[in-house]
Amino acid sequence: MVGMAEEAARDAFARLVKLPDSEMDLAEGALWIAAEEYPDMRVGFYLDQIERLAGELRRRVRAEIEPDRVVEICNQFLFQEQRFHGNTAAYTDVRNSYLNEVMDRRTGIPVTLATVYLAVGERAGLPVRGVGMPGHFLIRYQGSRSKELFVDPFHARVLDRAGCEALLGETYQGQVTMRPAFLKPVLKRQILARILNNLKTTFMAQGDLARALAASDRIVLADPHLTAEWRDRGMIEHQLRRDRDALRDFNKYLSLKPEPDDAERIRTLKNELLGRLN
Repeated sequence: MVGMAEEAARDAFARLVKLPDSEMDLAEGALWIAAEEYPDMRVGFYLDQIERLAGELRRRVRAEIEPDRVVEICNQFLFQEQRFHGNTAAYTDVRNSYLNEVMDRRTGIPVTLATVYLAVGERAGLPVRGVGMPGHFLIRYQGSRSKELFVDPFHARVLDRAGCEALLGETYQGQVTMRPAFLKPVLKRQILARILNNLKTTFMAQGDLARALAASDRIVLADPHLTAEWRDRGMIEHQLRRDRDALRDFNKYLSLKPEPDDAERIRTLKNELLGRLN
């Protein structure tokens, strides 16, 4: 049974993702995701930590305007002094996807480390945006002189576009070709959806369908335009024998994408559900 704290966290998350992107607090959204798993966690405690980090970074950057120097200061502060680093030893550890754990343990995966970087950088007044490159989330620093830098928070390094392409090649063994869209900034709700998708994938691998469904529910809240998520949530609901919910989501999926590649499979599942419900 879902407790009151978990319900409150879900409600807070739902309210936050309805805000325009410019008004949305990425760190708060990520912390409300974690609050469903950690009902005793105080969101404000971690937001205060982020504010303190941002204040110190702001003091260090001061009037510095050269992008390379600003990024160098930021990286030294977060990666060296504050010791945020990629969890290479246990990449699939579910704690890497919860921002409170990342803050406490100073380790995580690219998207949650980027969330820390973006939250601190934005509060410090830096022009940083998240970049949802496939397989490896990045940060883009866009200087006022059109100087563009990319930060790989998992490996604590700075990349140019050629470096990003090389990283993509390493990640997918040359099977994915770089496209300009891969390096465009994404919305905060898309970052939250990516965090949740990592959680969903982890829980599915563990066979924890209830938690996987909770992650999928919040993906739909964060980014209802992710057409495939309606299908994915329906698949989980189908396995949990939540037949009416699954039928609803399959219908939604086919209404958004009438003839997807898996249309025959989805229609077969729909007929199975209708048979069980009648």
